[in-house]
Amino acid sequence: MKALVVGSGGREHCLMWKLSLNPAVKDLYCAPGNAGTSFIGKNVPLDTIDDIVRFACKESIDLTVVGPEAPLAEGIVDRLSEQGCKVIGPKQSEARLESSKIFAKNFMRRNNIPTADYEVFHHPNRAAAYIHSLREFPVVMKADGLAAGKGVAIVDDRDDALLILRSLMVERKFGKAGEKIVIEEFLSGEEATIILALDDDSFCLLPSSQDHKKVGEGDIGPNTGGMGAYSPAPIVTAKQTEKIEQKIVLPLVEGLKKEGMLYKGFLYIGIIVSDEGEPFVLEFNVRLGDPETQVVIPRLENDLLEMFNAIIEGELHAIKVQVDPRPMLGVVMAAHGYPGNYERGMEISGLERFSNSSMDDVLIFHAGTKRKEGKVIANGGRVLNVCGKGNTLREAMDKVYKAMKYVHFASGFYRHDIGFHALTEEFSHSTKKH
Repeated sequence: MKALVVGSGGREHCLMWKLSLNPAVKDLYCAPGNAGTSFIGKNVPLDTIDDIVRFACKESIDLTVVGPEAPLAEGIVDRLSEQGCKVIGPKQSEARLESSKIFAKNFMRRNNIPTADYEVFHHPNRAAAYIHSLREFPVVMKADGLAAGKGVAIVDDRDDALLILRSLMVERKFGKAGEKIVIEEFLSGEEATIILALDDDSFCLLPSSQDHKKVGEGDIGPNTGGMGAYSPAPIVTAKQTEKIEQKIVLPLVEGLKKEGMLYKGFLYIGIIVSDEGEPFVLEFNVRLGDPETQVVIPRLENDLLEMFNAIIEGELHAIKVQVDPRPMLGVVMAAHGYPGNYERGMEISGLERFSNSSMDDVLIFHAGTKRKEGKVIANGGRVLNVCGKGNTLREAMDKVYKAMKYVHFASGFYRHDIGFHALTEEFSHSTKKH
């Protein structure tokens, strides 16, 4: 069995690690991979979809798993499928649920999936006129296209909204992603992530999780790709899960069928539970989240290859999801300057204390790293994910932060408050976390 994982982040290292636990997987490749994936399989420096398709065909790859959103939006699944390659991920038409906020919002409106009210704008002057007409703030502004998880802003007043509008549609901070924007009502509540595995006709719910998007402690500062996560999310109780399934998941699955979208892969649903206990969809991602994957997949006791095969063969209904009941928490170590311009080239020390499997239920997943002359070097904004399990979330947290004291690279930083919000007895549903 030959498997190829596309991507270079912590999510891809985690997928490689999980796949490697199945002895049937004899050859593992990652394109382009990182230092962590190179210790499990072989990294292949493939930069384009054409290169990946050629490699998959030449090497007779049995299964390709696509991690990031960009190649999915560019149609990598279509290209691989045309060559008869088995691949996990949605085709380009389905990937619009993430690559276009407008498409996703309209899909939800058509299929009665609860989400915030919104308006769409194709021209900055019309958006500015709408902002001037608003009487209530905050509101949420979103770039229509892909922006590496950073194209969403909560704005507290009219002046701030006009500045964000200018940066998105005039200055094009996120390039073509800001050609069109969505302005929507702000929803107050507690956030969580629900990830589905889908095979056209059936679905499985994976363990819930909660991400921390802001760079600074106390959820302040600019958005990032994610500074840490934990699983499960306490707000997603058994009762709330049932409500989410009835009000969001089932209408979603029926909507996909009705609109002819044959979805095979994972679908990430960012939800918010309102102060009244009602779930609303904030966003869709058409793949596993990062850093959510790093705390969800290790809790999954199912064999990942078996689940992938069930997705491809349309047999997902036969899979019963089995979950380690122990909570898991992960913290991102980032390079100085992230999420802006960040430093590279720093040697990482302390990794030798941790095996590629685990040490005291601690796993380290590489993200922005590379190997150079026998050393592991920081080579990205988010550099490492330090993840741990415990009998309680507090125990998992203690293990992770203890482990982080042994891992170091110059000017590296991390948030010291990942998970603390979940330890409080009552949730502050008025926290601005959209």
